Amino acid sequence: MRRRIAMVAAVTALMGAGGAVAASPAVAGPRCATGNHCVFWGSIDTARHSYFDTDRDFSNDTFNQSNGTNGGYGQTVNNNVYSASNSSSSGYESHFYDTVGGTGFLFCLNPGDYVDTAGTDRPGTTNGDPLPASLRDRASALVLRGTTSVDCY
Repeated sequence: MRRRIAMVAAVTALMGAGGAVAASPAVAGPRCATGNHCVFWGSIDTARHSYFDTDRDFSNDTFNQSNGTNGGYGQTVNNNVYSASNSSSSGYESHFYDTVGGTGFLFCLNPGDYVDTAGTDRPGTTNGDPLPASLRDRASALVLRGTTSVDCY
């Protein structure tokens, strides 16, 4: 009997834990479809490229989606990212890197957050701020990560 009670308790605990690990609700960043991580040629109103998963090589990607204005449409994404938006539907952070392959960390975005070069604030680390000039035109890779201890926008 004790064994049966212990088994029921264990199954109940696992079921409860399973509910706690369920996917987070979608958090949409601006100008980026739910579930995607988007990069922009200029401000978030210019040409866009959307990623659903990690991409360690931007050199074969182009800004292929019109987004208000067509500035940058058809340009290569590699080393041309000025703005970015995270619309993760699973709680993933967007981590951007300086080199193809995903080394040389540049910056990251929390779900629902964005950096916009056309922002009116000074470059900083607050959601919606412009990406600092020293980080523009450098992103070559995107790695999606679960919640980390890295300070993201």
